[in-house]
Amino acid sequence: MALSLALTTNDERLYVVPSGSRQVMHAIYIANTTAATRRVRLHHCTQGRASGTDNAILYDVAIAPNGTLIDSTRFPMYEGDVIRGKADAAGVTVTFHGVPA
Repeated sequence: MALSLALTTNDERLYVVPSGSRQVMHAIYIANTTAATRRVRLHHCTQGRASGTDNAILYDVAIAPNGTLIDSTRFPMYEGDVIRGKADAAGVTVTFHGVPA
């Protein structure tokens, strides 16, 4: 699985593990395509939980102008798990790489 999305300033659902499947997330790439620092939040929400500090993957992390952050922490995701995220302003793209478990 590879998926790229532009982040908005709203906490939005970015990826949902499909019914009957599991994924292992291998890497998350976040690119700031602007000349200003951007801050991002990503959350791994399980069992219908909302985004919060207790399920944050990244929380208000600064991405340098025209910079990229690579998080290669592997973690399992199960049916219905959701990754949610947002940026403080436009100009941020997130790419997820995972494999079926």
